[in-house]
Amino acid sequence: MNKFKTSQQLIKHLEISTWRENNHEECKNLVQLLKHSLYQDKTNFDILTQNMSEGLAQCEIICDSDGIPYDYRLLSVNKAFETQSGIGADKAVGKTILEIFPDIEKFWIKFYGEVALTQQSNSITKYNHNTKRHYVSRAFSSTKGEFTMLFKDITESIALEAANLEIIKSHEQNSAVLANMQEGFAHCEIICDATGKPTDYKILEVNKAYEVQTGIKSKDIVGKTMLEIFPDIEKSWIEIYGRVALSRKPHSFINFNHNTKRYYQTNAFSPEKGQFALFLRDITDLETKRIELEEASIKAEENDQLKSAFLANMSHEVRTPMNAILGFSSLLENEAVSEEDKKTCLKMIKSSGSRLLTIISDIVDISKIEAKQQKLTLLECNLNHLFDELLSRYSVLNANPNITLEIEKGFPSDTFIIITDETRLNQILSNLIENALKFTIQGKVVFGYTLKGKHLQFYVKDTGIGIKKADQKIVFERFGQVKNKTSAVATGTGLGIPIAKGLIALFKGSIWLESTPKKGSTFYFSIPYKSPDNPIKKGTYKYTILIAEDDDVNFLLLNLWLNLDFNVIRAVNGMEAVQLYETNNSIDLIIMDIRMPEMNGIEATKEIRKTDMLIPIIAHTAYALNEESLLIKKAGCNKVLIKPITRDDLLVVLSEYNITI
Repeated sequence: MNKFKTSQQLIKHLEISTWRENNHEECKNLVQLLKHSLYQDKTNFDILTQNMSEGLAQCEIICDSDGIPYDYRLLSVNKAFETQSGIGADKAVGKTILEIFPDIEKFWIKFYGEVALTQQSNSITKYNHNTKRHYVSRAFSSTKGEFTMLFKDITESIALEAANLEIIKSHEQNSAVLANMQEGFAHCEIICDATGKPTDYKILEVNKAYEVQTGIKSKDIVGKTMLEIFPDIEKSWIEIYGRVALSRKPHSFINFNHNTKRYYQTNAFSPEKGQFALFLRDITDLETKRIELEEASIKAEENDQLKSAFLANMSHEVRTPMNAILGFSSLLENEAVSEEDKKTCLKMIKSSGSRLLTIISDIVDISKIEAKQQKLTLLECNLNHLFDELLSRYSVLNANPNITLEIEKGFPSDTFIIITDETRLNQILSNLIENALKFTIQGKVVFGYTLKGKHLQFYVKDTGIGIKKADQKIVFERFGQVKNKTSAVATGTGLGIPIAKGLIALFKGSIWLESTPKKGSTFYFSIPYKSPDNPIKKGTYKYTILIAEDDDVNFLLLNLWLNLDFNVIRAVNGMEAVQLYETNNSIDLIIMDIRMPEMNGIEATKEIRKTDMLIPIIAHTAYALNEESLLIKKAGCNKVLIKPITRDDLLVVLSEYNITI
């Protein structure tokens, strides 16, 4: 059958063959049967092609004299062809493609020509600039020189795919931008109650910078609400972000997160209603410096005011005794003045000179303290003898018969030896006693001490005019004086209490006040108690340092740095450090490693701080994470040193706590 190009040729051949063989009736029946079968097949084929969604065209290829395809003719088309090409059957069937589209792309003719001549099926996806559509076409050939094309308009699919690629590309670009930006980014969804009031918000997405700046991993917060992450978050944040998400009005502000202990510059906006996005930048360093600068500015202004008041007061304080000295000195030159009066003049000159010397000494002392040039000389001191001497001196100096002085000794025995700077301790107590006598009109002044754990607590009580709560802070400030109408308290430099405070700080102690107006005041101060157990060589006290360090190499290095100038005690774990501290009253400072067996440095510090808030504890650790540094300081360590450090670095830190060579 291959030599017959069409079914009609086959039927014609059968008619002629059977006729020649005089089998006309049989041939006629066979031809009729074939015609019916072919009609059915064509009918079924037409129904199929007319109802299919793909465009279909049966074509014949047209070649030049060299057998090269240069055009093709459309023999039949289906409805989908008309729809997807935009060309009606009446304008297509019987026409060549060049008659329909004179400038058709040559690759179409070449493609269909190869299929028609080789009878090898193939497919192609191309753009037709005449119809301005994209098509995917499959072609096959059952008769050489002819082909059937099936094609489908995929313009919408390609446009959708292109749009999707653009979305993906845009998303990838956005993701790349967010991933590499230095500002933290978070995309969130606001959560409201039944009344529409914002009550919480959910984290949808954060970038890497957000994790870095907050210290929170995305896996721990994405998909969670803020109250799930931080139950005690400031409610003002939810209100602000709620307004942004619902009103779609952007908002910028600076806030402090008490959970992360950081300041953030935050810019919030709403990409769509009910959602908000925020950019945040950690400005803790800048904000801290701003606050410090603001406080320093306020302090400087206060100091200027205090200095102005001080200079005005000094003018009065210096001129008054100088006037007395000059006036009484001139009287001594007058021969008419009696001997008795001359003695009185000499007494006034001596008293005024002593007062002037006190003023000068106060100014020198406060200057040395502020310049950190004041040092302590620690020697043995009989504390009870010191109190006896103070009582004797001020009993004589007290010119007010309505005031009695009393002492209260924590150890009533005649001898109670401590290691201290007796001169400076005497000066502290003298300043407080003189202050009490100045502000007391009648009643008594009592001074004494008690031993509380590892600290000596001193006090000076009076029944004087007292100090209002609002003014109590002033008396500890340089040049600070509480205004009072009583003439007896109008004199003085205002430096006595600040000098005492500065000297107490050298002892690594603290001072505080309790007072009730018209009933009196009590000044307390506490300093570390040092027994005479420590060796004293050549009149110089040798400081004792406890080093809590489990690593032998690290301890060896610290010991070599310190043991020539200090007494060094070692604890190999936190528990031993606590035990040594509790049983040794001579320890002046503790160097605390953090990672130790049995009890770590943080827990050991907490135990020590239960009974002693004054002893300096310096953390020495190899772990430099901000979170751990915060925990260390919160536990009670005064300072955190990150390994490695140098000997000079360590000595500088020790000197901050007056532990010097």
